[in-house]
Amino acid sequence: MKSIKIVIMAIVLLLVTACGNKTPFSAQQPLENSALVYVYASSAMSSGEGTSSKDFNIRINNKRFLQRIKSGEYMAFNLKPEAMTLSATRSQIEEKVLKLNLQSGQIYYLRIKDNMDGDKFEFEQIANAIASKEITKTGLAGSSEESPANIITEFVNPKEDKKEEVIVKAQPATVAQPAAVAQPVANTKSLSKSDEIEKAYNLKEKGILSEQEYKALKTEILAK
Repeated sequence: MKSIKIVIMAIVLLLVTACGNKTPFSAQQPLENSALVYVYASSAMSSGEGTSSKDFNIRINNKRFLQRIKSGEYMAFNLKPEAMTLSATRSQIEEKVLKLNLQSGQIYYLRIKDNMDGDKFEFEQIANAIASKEITKTGLAGSSEESPANIITEFVNPKEDKKEEVIVKAQPATVAQPAAVAQPVANTKSLSKSDEIEKAYNLKEKGILSEQEYKALKTEILAK
């Protein structure tokens, strides 16, 4: 009798310890420019007592997420808002695939439902109103919130604090100083009459002065 009590106490202790290590469900909001996808596993009762204890692998665009999920657990993924393929695989054999067109700011619930009466399981999108109540009965997959390293590039991660931008003030444009206008140098040397007549003749040859104007100017120069 005493040994039976010890066994019962041990079982209860294991159950309490297991429950204590499970992080309860915590609602989230999608990160900026992402869609929040919940994957949770519930189990259907078989004809006998007990529930399924099998675990499942999750793939995103055919890339396996390293953490497995089992009955009574959930996962949360912030994914890029684009066409995405998610799948659940049981025992590395049976795989169920869902194709979603994710929209930024939206929340999606995908449920894994295992049935012990057969080899089949369900992996389907559930209406938010129903799933938001079911998922509260689950705990975070794994023993901690730390996710193992993954090669999934479809995740949207929280933005790091933006580094202060160094603002370089533009220096005022240098105003080009106008080039100094060459001032005509006064010709202090007075022209002789012959020079003036020669200058007038050149003007006549260029067509600037007519023959009559040249003669009149020549007469004027000689009369000085």
